[in-house]
Amino acid sequence: MITRARFLILPALLLLTIGCGGSGNRGVSLTGTVKYKGAPVTGGMMTLFFGNVAYPVGIGADGTFSVTQLPEGDAVATVDTESLNPNKPKYGGKMGGGMSPPPAGASTGPQGTYVKIPAKYRDKAKSDLKVTLKAGKQEKTFELTD
Repeated sequence: MITRARFLILPALLLLTIGCGGSGNRGVSLTGTVKYKGAPVTGGMMTLFFGNVAYPVGIGADGTFSVTQLPEGDAVATVDTESLNPNKPKYGGKMGGGMSPPPAGASTGPQGTYVKIPAKYRDKAKSDLKVTLKAGKQEKTFELTD
């Protein structure tokens, strides 16, 4: 009976050890501000790319962001505010195709006020926003320019 239990417990412990190790340290917390022309970007989404792995982060109405459990290493950031653009086409409805409106009380996506920023910041290949992260807590201001 003890031998049978050993064969069940050892694989379980091995899986826990492997599963908890992951593919890198995820002990980085990053907070900061996104600014354009010295003023806060008052809403939208920022995405941190570690290679091809993306970590989306919401930008608050005061231009701040906060994210935890990031890996260590070099990241490229993109910023997108177009989801808040009041002049973007709205799709939906039965005959118009697209998505139906969200249910009452459901989140409708990024919150805040639209700030038009240069299009290069939406493209990972063109964005010049970079950060090198190390374990622990870090703070970073991302300054967007024309």
